[in-house]
Amino acid sequence: LEKSLNAMIKEWQSIEFEVKDYKTSGTYVVGGIDEIISLLDDHIVKTQTMRGSPYIRPIEKECKNWEHKLKYAQSMLDEVIACQRTWMYLEPIFGSEDIMRQLPTEAKRFQGVDTLWRKTMAEAHQDPNFMTMADPDKRIEEKFKKANEKLEEITKGLNDYLEMKRLYFPRFFFLSNDELLEILSQTK
Repeated sequence: LEKSLNAMIKEWQSIEFEVKDYKTSGTYVVGGIDEIISLLDDHIVKTQTMRGSPYIRPIEKECKNWEHKLKYAQSMLDEVIACQRTWMYLEPIFGSEDIMRQLPTEAKRFQGVDTLWRKTMAEAHQDPNFMTMADPDKRIEEKFKKANEKLEEITKGLNDYLEMKRLYFPRFFFLSNDELLEILSQTK
């Protein structure tokens, strides 16, 4: 049991995020996470199986700590990926000066999330090791949970804004949100 626990810990030392440049935004996005997700799932199941063994007593504390760290890493990764998805959608929208002027509250919220995203991705680019980023002491999961809540509020505000524009000009009902945003961001 101790050997397999140490083997799992050792295996994670070489696992790294694939941190890629994102367009010309000057920041990065993470990729290659499918392997990390499947390895996390696999190791969580292995650790839980080990904890069920009657012979785990001597290393039970280490095993519990490892399981906690893996579960934290899994939820942290979920939050980061959710944030990345929404951030990639909203980043070009709030890059438009017109939209930022018309939605100042949402733009301010987005700036906060954008700052967190850029700072975290710069750190991940410097040290792409997954377990370094998944350290519970860094509190990345909590930060990104709050960021995702802000992104939901921003998206709701954006949708309300688009709905208001559609009510003023009914032909906009025939356009998708992306097409409507493109038109609105180019209007003078």
